[in-house]
Amino acid sequence: MDIDAVQNGFNTGIVCAQLVLSHFSERFGLPEKDALRVAACFGSGMGQADTCGCVTGALMAIGLAHGVAGPCSREQKQSLNARRDAFMAAFAAANGSIECRGVLGHDLTDPQQLAVIKEKKLFTTVCVPLICDTCTLLEEYL
Repeated sequence: MDIDAVQNGFNTGIVCAQLVLSHFSERFGLPEKDALRVAACFGSGMGQADTCGCVTGALMAIGLAHGVAGPCSREQKQSLNARRDAFMAAFAAANGSIECRGVLGHDLTDPQQLAVIKEKKLFTTVCVPLICDTCTLLEEYL
């Protein structure tokens, strides 16, 4: 994934979850515009500084790649959950957390901390490279 394209996406209001999911969507037959819609509410830890949008976008891609569209066996569910858990563990090991507040070191739901995030340009210096790194990491789990 091209870091300049990610930065441009961020500059135009496309959030982390959208960028991660849309990067992989056409591989699974999901048009990019639909991926952008599906992931639109997941950026900034669903707006709550919770699970990072890179993680939620990646989990959506894992679901597209390995999810079952209906009833499934216990083994199928365990396999999918193991893949999910392995991705999340690898993301946390690489980034210190799976939550926005942990990755950024600040809680973007707190106005004072959000001001620090903006002052330090963490969305650019942390989130943009993280989107690229997440896409690279995700390749291992698709």
